[in-house]
Amino acid sequence: MCLAVGKPEPTVTWRQLRDGFSSEGELLEITEINRQQAGEYECITSNGVAIPDSKKVLITVNYPPFITDVKNAQSQVGKSAILRCQAMAEPPAEFEWLKDDKRLTVGMEGLKIQNERTWSVLLFSNVTSRHYGNYTCLVSNKLGTYNSSVRLLSK
Repeated sequence: MCLAVGKPEPTVTWRQLRDGFSSEGELLEITEINRQQAGEYECITSNGVAIPDSKKVLITVNYPPFITDVKNAQSQVGKSAILRCQAMAEPPAEFEWLKDDKRLTVGMEGLKIQNERTWSVLLFSNVTSRHYGNYTCLVSNKLGTYNSSVRLLSK
């Protein structure tokens, strides 16, 4: 809601800064909102006399995670390898890696896990034959869980 007072009565316009969507009136109503509608919106008030005033608000749309990209890898025994998983979610997703339904942890069998806001990598510094196989990237937040399979193959 964007309230303004003045003489003459000011008009109120909302606009989305990214896509240029605009709406007239004090109340910004977005029905059936989706994640593409998240972002910065600006409320502009004008009465034709004073300099227009504006305020910005950030609208966040929460949604369950989904995996946008996974990268399989091929490597020889004794070499390094990287498996990658990328996901989108709001609030940001927590990443977990599994092999044969067992959760992998840092330091396990020479593995390193690096997590960022939208991606996670599983790093193998010295591949052994036990490392080859299927892995599961599991992403979750308070709204849901999603997983995808990724493979480490012999070169």
